[in-house]
Amino acid sequence: MKDRKEKLLNEMISIYIKDGMPIGSESLKLNIDMKISSATIRNYFKVLVNEGVLAQPHISSGKIPTNSTLKSYWRKNIDISNCLNINSIDKINKASIEHKIFCNIKIHKQERLQKIINYNDEYSILVFDNVETILPYTRHLHSFLNELLYQDIEEIRSIAKSVCANELYNRLLGVATTKIYNFSFEELFFIKDLDSILKIINGDIFYTLKNGFYFDLFPDGYMGILHDIMIDNNFGKMFVVGGLKKDYTSFYQKIAS
Repeated sequence: MKDRKEKLLNEMISIYIKDGMPIGSESLKLNIDMKISSATIRNYFKVLVNEGVLAQPHISSGKIPTNSTLKSYWRKNIDISNCLNINSIDKINKASIEHKIFCNIKIHKQERLQKIINYNDEYSILVFDNVETILPYTRHLHSFLNELLYQDIEEIRSIAKSVCANELYNRLLGVATTKIYNFSFEELFFIKDLDSILKIINGDIFYTLKNGFYFDLFPDGYMGILHDIMIDNNFGKMFVVGGLKKDYTSFYQKIAS
C-alpha cells in the first residue's frame, strides 16, 4: 500500500507541476497508467491530506502538494551528486526564459599555482599556469603559499578566506579566471533585500555555499539549487533559483540535451 500511495503521489505531483492546477480523483485517474478506481484515489487523497502531504485550496476543488511535499520531491528527483554536462550557454538562456527560472553560471578556467618567487624579500610573485600576481613579502605568507603549490586558484582563494588571509584572498579575487552569467534576472524580484540579490548575481554565493538545496535562504515557496557543471570542457558552478512549482525536470532536460 505504501509503494502504491507513493507512486500515486509522484504521478500527481508530476501532473501538477506541468499544469499548475488542483487535481481531482477523476482527473488523476485519466492521466496515470495505473489500474485504480477514483474511489480508491479519493481514499488515498484523504490520507495524504490528513498527513499534511496534500492540501485542498477550496472545499470543492482538487488537491495540491504542500510546499513541504514539493521540497522532498525535488530532493529526490534532482541529482546534484554528479557534475552536469552542458554543451551550450544558449540552451541555459532559452530554458531559463521558457521556465521562468533564474540561473547563475560561474565558469572557471583552471589555474594551478606553479611556483612562488621571492623577489629580494620585498615581494612574493605567484606564478600560475597563465597568469601571475604579486604580494608584499612576509616569511610566514611565503611559507604558507609554498604549501599550496599545484593547487587551483579557486581552492587557494577558499583556503585564504577560511584562515582570514584577507590580502591574499582579495588579491586573488582580482585575478580573472572566471566568467559569471546571469539568466532571467527578473525572476529574483521576489527577494526584497538588494544585498542578497547582489551576492547572487555577482557570484559571491559560490564562495559561501556548498553544493545542495537551499530553502531557508528564500521566502516559503522558493528554493535554490547549487551544483557542479561542465561546459565547453571547463568546470563551473550553477545556482538555480525559482518557485517550488516550477518544472525543474523539463528545465534540466533541456539544458543537458
